[in-house]
Amino acid sequence: MNTLPGITTSILVLPIIELVILGALSGIVGTLALLDKKIFFAESLTHGTFPGAVLGVVIAHGFHLGHGPTSIALFIGAALFCLPLGWLMRFLADLPGISSQAAAGIILSFGFALGYFLAKWFAPLPLQVQAFLTGSVLTVGPWDVWAAGAALFLTLLVLIVWGKDLIACAFDPAAYLTSGRNPQRMGEVILALILITVVTLIPAVGTVLSIALLAAPAAGLAPLVSSVKQLMIAAPVVGILIGLGGLFLGSIADLSIGGTISVLAGLFYALCRLLASRGRAASRTLSH
Repeated sequence: MNTLPGITTSILVLPIIELVILGALSGIVGTLALLDKKIFFAESLTHGTFPGAVLGVVIAHGFHLGHGPTSIALFIGAALFCLPLGWLMRFLADLPGISSQAAAGIILSFGFALGYFLAKWFAPLPLQVQAFLTGSVLTVGPWDVWAAGAALFLTLLVLIVWGKDLIACAFDPAAYLTSGRNPQRMGEVILALILITVVTLIPAVGTVLSIALLAAPAAGLAPLVSSVKQLMIAAPVVGILIGLGGLFLGSIADLSIGGTISVLAGLFYALCRLLASRGRAASRTLSH
Protein backbone atom coordinates (compact mmCIF):
# COMPACT_ATOMS: atom_id res chain seq x y z
CA MET A 1 0.00 0.00 0.00
CA ASN A 2 1.26 3.50 -0.81
CA THR A 3 2.40 5.46 2.19
CA LEU A 4 3.42 8.87 3.33
CA PRO A 5 5.93 8.91 6.21
CA GLY A 6 4.18 6.82 8.85
CA ILE A 7 0.74 7.31 7.27
CA THR A 8 -1.07 4.90 4.96
CA THR A 9 -3.02 6.52 2.17
CA SER A 10 -6.15 4.59 3.16
CA ILE A 11 -6.55 6.65 6.34
CA LEU A 12 -6.35 9.89 4.32
CA VAL A 13 -9.67 9.33 2.56
CA LEU A 14 -11.87 10.82 5.29
CA PRO A 15 -9.46 13.70 6.05
CA ILE A 16 -9.35 14.62 2.35
CA ILE A 17 -13.15 14.62 2.09
CA GLU A 18 -13.39 16.60 5.34
CA LEU A 19 -10.93 19.27 4.18
CA VAL A 20 -12.57 19.63 0.76
CA ILE A 21 -15.93 20.26 2.43
CA LEU A 22 -14.48 22.56 5.11
CA GLY A 23 -12.40 24.50 2.60
CA ALA A 24 -15.47 25.23 0.49
CA LEU A 25 -17.57 26.06 3.57
CA SER A 26 -14.92 28.38 5.01
CA GLY A 27 -14.48 30.20 1.71
CA ILE A 28 -18.20 30.90 1.34
CA VAL A 29 -18.92 31.90 4.94
CA GLY A 30 -15.62 33.76 5.22
CA THR A 31 -16.67 35.89 2.24
CA LEU A 32 -19.96 36.76 3.94
CA ALA A 33 -18.15 37.53 7.21
CA LEU A 34 -15.70 39.79 5.37
CA LEU A 35 -18.45 41.67 3.52
CA ASP A 36 -20.40 42.12 6.76
CA LYS A 37 -17.27 43.15 8.70
CA LYS A 38 -17.58 40.27 11.18
CA ILE A 39 -14.13 38.70 10.90
CA PHE A 40 -13.11 39.80 14.41
CA PHE A 41 -16.44 38.58 15.75
CA ALA A 42 -15.73 35.22 14.12
CA GLU A 43 -12.29 35.13 15.75
CA SER A 44 -13.79 35.69 19.20
CA LEU A 45 -16.27 32.87 18.54
CA THR A 46 -13.48 30.46 17.67
CA HIS A 47 -12.12 30.85 21.20
CA GLY A 48 -15.61 30.89 22.68
CA THR A 49 -16.28 27.40 21.32
CA PHE A 50 -13.35 26.00 23.30
CA PRO A 51 -15.04 25.68 26.73
CA GLY A 52 -18.27 24.43 25.17
CA ALA A 53 -16.42 21.75 23.21
CA VAL A 54 -14.64 20.62 26.38
CA LEU A 55 -17.90 20.39 28.32
CA GLY A 56 -19.53 18.45 25.48
CA VAL A 57 -16.72 15.89 25.51
CA VAL A 58 -16.80 15.74 29.32
CA ILE A 59 -20.51 14.88 29.30
CA ALA A 60 -20.12 12.30 26.53
CA HIS A 61 -17.13 10.74 28.30
CA GLY A 62 -19.10 10.56 31.53
CA PHE A 63 -21.75 8.45 29.79
CA HIS A 64 -19.05 6.29 28.13
CA LEU A 65 -20.27 7.11 24.64
CA GLY A 66 -18.40 6.14 21.48
CA HIS A 67 -16.55 8.36 19.01
CA GLY A 68 -19.64 9.27 16.98
CA PRO A 69 -21.80 10.48 19.90
CA THR A 70 -18.74 12.20 21.40
CA SER A 71 -18.25 14.15 18.16
CA ILE A 72 -21.89 15.19 18.21
CA ALA A 73 -21.60 16.21 21.87
CA LEU A 74 -18.54 18.30 20.99
CA PHE A 75 -20.46 20.13 18.25
CA ILE A 76 -23.52 20.70 20.43
CA GLY A 77 -21.50 21.88 23.43
CA ALA A 78 -19.43 24.28 21.33
CA ALA A 79 -22.50 25.74 19.63
CA LEU A 80 -24.58 26.12 22.79
CA PHE A 81 -21.77 27.79 24.75
CA CYS A 82 -21.41 30.42 22.03
CA LEU A 83 -24.97 31.63 22.70
CA PRO A 84 -24.33 33.14 26.17
CA LEU A 85 -20.92 34.39 25.04
CA GLY A 86 -22.53 36.09 22.04
CA TRP A 87 -25.08 37.71 24.32
CA LEU A 88 -22.32 38.82 26.71
CA MET A 89 -20.36 40.28 23.80
CA ARG A 90 -23.33 42.37 22.69
CA PHE A 91 -23.98 43.47 26.29
CA LEU A 92 -20.39 44.62 26.70
CA ALA A 93 -20.41 46.40 23.33
CA ASP A 94 -23.47 48.41 24.42
CA LEU A 95 -21.71 49.71 27.54
CA PRO A 96 -20.35 53.26 27.33
CA GLY A 97 -16.66 53.38 26.45
CA ILE A 98 -16.41 49.79 25.20
CA SER A 99 -16.17 49.30 21.44
CA SER A 100 -17.35 46.18 19.64
CA GLN A 101 -13.70 45.24 19.00
CA ALA A 102 -12.88 45.57 22.71
CA ALA A 103 -15.91 43.47 23.65
CA ALA A 104 -14.87 40.78 21.16
CA GLY A 105 -11.35 40.83 22.59
CA ILE A 106 -12.67 40.36 26.12
CA ILE A 107 -14.77 37.37 25.06
CA LEU A 108 -11.86 35.91 23.08
CA SER A 109 -9.56 35.99 26.10
CA PHE A 110 -12.25 34.81 28.52
CA GLY A 111 -13.33 31.93 26.27
CA PHE A 112 -9.80 30.65 25.75
CA ALA A 113 -8.89 30.90 29.44
CA LEU A 114 -12.11 29.18 30.54
CA GLY A 115 -11.67 26.39 28.01
CA TYR A 116 -8.11 25.70 29.11
CA PHE A 117 -9.19 25.74 32.77
CA LEU A 118 -12.00 23.24 32.12
CA ALA A 119 -9.74 20.97 30.09
CA LYS A 120 -7.27 20.81 32.98
CA TRP A 121 -10.00 20.54 35.63
CA PHE A 122 -11.64 17.51 33.99
CA ALA A 123 -8.41 15.85 32.87
CA PRO A 124 -7.83 13.20 31.72
CA LEU A 125 -10.18 13.45 28.74
CA PRO A 126 -10.37 11.22 25.66
CA LEU A 127 -9.09 14.21 23.69
CA GLN A 128 -5.95 16.16 24.59
CA VAL A 129 -6.05 19.95 24.88
CA GLN A 130 -3.96 20.12 21.71
CA ALA A 131 -6.79 18.41 19.81
CA PHE A 132 -9.18 21.19 20.84
CA LEU A 133 -6.74 23.97 19.97
CA THR A 134 -5.23 22.79 16.67
CA GLY A 135 -7.54 19.95 15.67
CA SER A 136 -6.64 16.46 14.50
CA VAL A 137 -7.91 15.97 10.97
CA LEU A 138 -6.29 12.53 10.67
CA THR A 139 -8.63 11.21 13.37
CA VAL A 140 -11.91 12.54 11.95
CA GLY A 141 -14.63 9.96 11.57
CA PRO A 142 -17.74 9.57 9.43
CA TRP A 143 -19.75 11.64 11.94
CA ASP A 144 -17.41 14.59 11.47
CA VAL A 145 -17.62 14.35 7.68
CA TRP A 146 -21.42 14.10 7.74
CA ALA A 147 -21.60 17.14 10.05
CA ALA A 148 -19.35 19.14 7.72
CA GLY A 149 -21.41 18.07 4.71
CA ALA A 150 -24.64 19.08 6.43
CA ALA A 151 -23.17 22.49 7.29
CA LEU A 152 -22.09 23.05 3.67
CA PHE A 153 -25.49 21.94 2.35
CA LEU A 154 -27.27 24.30 4.75
CA THR A 155 -24.99 27.18 3.74
CA LEU A 156 -25.61 26.59 0.02
CA LEU A 157 -29.35 26.43 0.69
CA VAL A 158 -29.20 29.76 2.55
CA LEU A 159 -27.30 31.29 -0.39
CA ILE A 160 -29.92 30.07 -2.85
CA VAL A 161 -32.75 31.54 -0.78
CA TRP A 162 -31.17 34.73 0.62
CA GLY A 163 -27.85 35.15 -1.20
CA LYS A 164 -28.68 38.47 -2.91
CA ASP A 165 -30.22 39.87 0.28
CA LEU A 166 -27.21 38.86 2.38
CA ILE A 167 -24.77 40.57 0.02
CA ALA A 168 -26.93 43.69 -0.40
CA CYS A 169 -27.38 44.04 3.36
CA ALA A 170 -23.67 43.53 4.04
CA PHE A 171 -22.71 46.21 1.51
CA ASP A 172 -25.18 48.87 2.63
CA PRO A 173 -27.41 48.12 5.66
CA ALA A 174 -28.91 51.64 5.57
CA ALA A 175 -30.05 51.29 1.96
CA TYR A 176 -31.33 47.80 2.70
CA LEU A 177 -33.40 49.19 5.59
CA THR A 178 -34.68 52.07 3.45
CA SER A 179 -35.96 49.58 0.91
CA GLY A 180 -38.32 48.21 3.57
CA ARG A 181 -36.34 45.10 4.46
CA ASN A 182 -34.87 44.04 7.78
CA PRO A 183 -31.04 44.20 7.93
CA GLN A 184 -30.98 42.76 11.45
CA ARG A 185 -32.47 39.49 10.19
CA MET A 186 -29.81 39.15 7.49
CA GLY A 187 -27.11 39.97 10.04
CA GLU A 188 -28.40 37.21 12.28
CA VAL A 189 -28.34 34.75 9.36
CA ILE A 190 -24.67 35.58 8.73
CA LEU A 191 -23.90 35.21 12.45
CA ALA A 192 -25.59 31.80 12.47
CA LEU A 193 -23.56 30.66 9.46
CA ILE A 194 -20.34 31.85 11.12
CA LEU A 195 -21.23 29.96 14.30
CA ILE A 196 -22.02 26.76 12.38
CA THR A 197 -18.79 27.01 10.40
CA VAL A 198 -16.58 27.70 13.41
CA VAL A 199 -18.06 24.75 15.30
CA THR A 200 -17.73 22.44 12.30
CA LEU A 201 -14.05 23.34 11.88
CA ILE A 202 -13.06 22.21 15.38
CA PRO A 203 -12.25 18.52 14.68
CA ALA A 204 -10.04 19.40 11.71
CA VAL A 205 -8.22 22.61 12.69
CA GLY A 206 -9.26 23.26 16.29
CA THR A 207 -10.66 26.33 18.00
CA VAL A 208 -7.58 28.55 17.77
CA LEU A 209 -6.55 27.90 14.17
CA SER A 210 -9.99 27.81 12.52
CA ILE A 211 -10.02 31.58 11.99
CA ALA A 212 -7.10 31.22 9.55
CA LEU A 213 -9.04 28.99 7.16
CA LEU A 214 -12.18 31.05 7.62
CA ALA A 215 -10.67 34.49 7.04
CA ALA A 216 -7.56 34.15 4.84
CA PRO A 217 -9.07 33.07 1.49
CA ALA A 218 -11.67 35.86 1.26
CA ALA A 219 -9.52 38.54 2.91
CA GLY A 220 -6.56 37.75 0.68
CA LEU A 221 -8.53 37.63 -2.56
CA ALA A 222 -10.72 40.69 -1.89
CA PRO A 223 -8.31 43.31 -3.37
CA LEU A 224 -7.52 41.07 -6.37
CA VAL A 225 -11.01 40.34 -7.70
CA SER A 226 -13.44 42.70 -9.39
CA SER A 227 -16.79 41.42 -8.12
CA VAL A 228 -18.45 39.65 -5.21
CA LYS A 229 -19.39 36.80 -7.54
CA GLN A 230 -15.72 36.19 -8.35
CA LEU A 231 -14.85 36.33 -4.67
CA MET A 232 -17.63 33.90 -3.76
CA ILE A 233 -16.31 31.42 -6.33
CA ALA A 234 -12.57 31.87 -5.80
CA ALA A 235 -12.53 31.84 -1.98
CA PRO A 236 -13.96 28.29 -1.62
CA VAL A 237 -11.49 27.00 -4.24
CA VAL A 238 -8.58 28.59 -2.37
CA GLY A 239 -9.92 27.24 0.93
CA ILE A 240 -9.90 23.71 -0.50
CA LEU A 241 -6.37 24.10 -1.88
CA ILE A 242 -5.05 25.47 1.42
CA GLY A 243 -6.65 22.61 3.36
CA LEU A 244 -5.33 19.87 1.07
CA GLY A 245 -1.92 21.56 0.83
CA GLY A 246 -1.68 21.63 4.62
CA LEU A 247 -2.68 17.96 4.83
CA PHE A 248 -0.06 16.95 2.24
CA LEU A 249 2.82 19.02 3.63
CA GLY A 250 1.99 18.25 7.26
CA SER A 251 1.86 14.52 6.54
CA ILE A 252 5.17 14.52 4.66
CA ALA A 253 7.03 16.65 7.23
CA ASP A 254 5.32 15.01 10.24
CA LEU A 255 3.99 18.38 11.43
CA SER A 256 0.71 19.48 12.96
CA ILE A 257 -1.67 19.49 10.01
CA GLY A 258 -3.88 22.16 11.58
CA GLY A 259 -0.81 24.32 12.16
CA THR A 260 0.45 23.73 8.62
CA ILE A 261 -2.93 24.73 7.20
CA SER A 262 -2.82 27.93 9.23
CA VAL A 263 0.70 28.75 8.06
CA LEU A 264 -0.31 28.23 4.42
CA ALA A 265 -3.36 30.44 4.99
CA GLY A 266 -1.14 33.18 6.40
CA LEU A 267 1.33 32.87 3.54
CA PHE A 268 -1.50 33.05 1.01
CA TYR A 269 -2.87 36.20 2.62
CA ALA A 270 0.59 37.82 2.68
CA LEU A 271 1.19 36.93 -0.98
CA CYS A 272 -2.17 38.39 -2.01
CA ARG A 273 -1.44 41.62 -0.15
CA LEU A 274 1.97 41.82 -1.82
CA LEU A 275 0.42 41.35 -5.25
CA ALA A 276 -2.25 43.94 -4.48
CA SER A 277 0.31 46.51 -3.32
CA ARG A 278 2.43 45.94 -6.43
CA GLY A 279 -0.65 46.31 -8.59
CA ARG A 280 -1.48 49.65 -6.96
CA ALA A 281 2.13 50.83 -7.38
CA ALA A 282 2.08 49.87 -11.05
CA SER A 283 -1.22 51.71 -11.55
CA ARG A 284 0.19 54.87 -9.97
CA THR A 285 3.29 54.64 -12.18
CA LEU A 286 1.19 54.33 -15.35
CA SER A 287 -1.05 57.23 -14.30
CA HIS A 288 2.00 59.48 -14.06
